[in-house]
Amino acid sequence: MSDHQVKALPTQRIGPEAFEASPETALWWLTNAGFVLNARGTLLMVDPAISLSEESPDLHETGHRLLVPLPIEATDVPRLDAVLYTHADYDHLALRTARILLERTSARFVGPPLVAGALARAGFPHARLLVSRPRLSFRIGQVEVTATPAEHPWQLRDPERFGPAFEPEDCVGYLLQTPDGNIWHPGDTRLMPQHLHLRGVDVLLLDVSRNDYHLGVRGAAVLANTLPAPTIIPYHYGTYDDPDHPAYNGDPAEVAAMVPDAARRFKVLAPGERFVVGGEEAKRRGGGSL
Repeated sequence: MSDHQVKALPTQRIGPEAFEASPETALWWLTNAGFVLNARGTLLMVDPAISLSEESPDLHETGHRLLVPLPIEATDVPRLDAVLYTHADYDHLALRTARILLERTSARFVGPPLVAGALARAGFPHARLLVSRPRLSFRIGQVEVTATPAEHPWQLRDPERFGPAFEPEDCVGYLLQTPDGNIWHPGDTRLMPQHLHLRGVDVLLLDVSRNDYHLGVRGAAVLANTLPAPTIIPYHYGTYDDPDHPAYNGDPAEVAAMVPDAARRFKVLAPGERFVVGGEEAKRRGGGSL
């Protein structure tokens, strides 16, 4: 393993109890940029990539070797209300995972136009698809979901090879307003001025990868220092054995070193570790907006 790779904490298995009715709101990190949320019985996943390769079971479906085991595989997910995608990159829109979740659950699949188009071409019923765009809000059970702006034009590094860059509505983040607090997943994005004006966030899911088409270390620190979110949970690191790809590599400690109150605010989860959202401070703060 390269010195530039930081391995996630040892995986904790997510069992069926995570998907049962609950009197509280909790979330679990699925590795990479993926999370599962149980908000008082409403079950959401964001960017799940939780299947192994059909051709090579020792590889992840993205083709990578994993630095840590998955905390749950798509074949073990018993129930979901919605699957939210931030954009169409294959480590976020993982089609093998999506197909399994389509078959096993009654979830709706939500994402920007490129995601919805890819799923429709893959045979997903239109009745199960919902297109999200920046600032569009919709309700799923106990959760009010608002898509937030994102900018992730990584194709600009070689447009002849990769084609057109993502358009403004092709990438989003998600603000998830639950009865117990507000969670923001920015998605893969450069830091945007709009991000610095978001308020009412109780849990900031923070991309700590080193890539220039993501927040980057400095952008992640600026966001953490500007938003008063009391809890910061890092993602986009420690999952794939790909030391030469900065998007998959980062170090939560590198960002935390630039955040003066990181000891109080940073919560580095192991894959599959349960984190309970809530508290009186979160309830007093109320909703967030862009």
